[in-house]
Amino acid sequence: MVSLGDKLRSLRLKTKKTLREQSKVLGVSMNSVYRWEHDLTIPRKPTLRIMADYYNVPLEWLLSEDSSASLVSEAELDLLGMFRRLPDQSRFKVLGYVERMSIEDHSVEEYLY
Repeated sequence: MVSLGDKLRSLRLKTKKTLREQSKVLGVSMNSVYRWEHDLTIPRKPTLRIMADYYNVPLEWLLSEDSSASLVSEAELDLLGMFRRLPDQSRFKVLGYVERMSIEDHSVEEYLY
C-alpha cells in the first residue's frame, strides 16, 4: 500500500521542488506540506485538487490506496492508441484542438471559482 503522503513526496521530489516551493504554490506553510508527506495530517480536498492539477495526475490516483493503481485510465490508454495511429498532420490538429479546449476550460474554471 502506498500512502497519500508517499505519493505527494514522490511527486514533489520527481519535479525537484523543495518544501518551500511546494508550500508557496499551495499557499500553505512548509510544516503543512511536511505533515501531509509524512501522513500526519491529510490535505483538504480543494488542496488535493490543486496538487493533482499541478502535478498533472488524476485526483482519484492521489486518493487511491491501491499501490498498483495506474496514473493512466483505460479511456486515456484508448485515446493514446488512437492518437498513435493518426498521421502526423492529424496529430498536430488534435494537439491544437486539445490545447484550445484546455485554455477555454481553465478560463471558465477561474471564472467559476
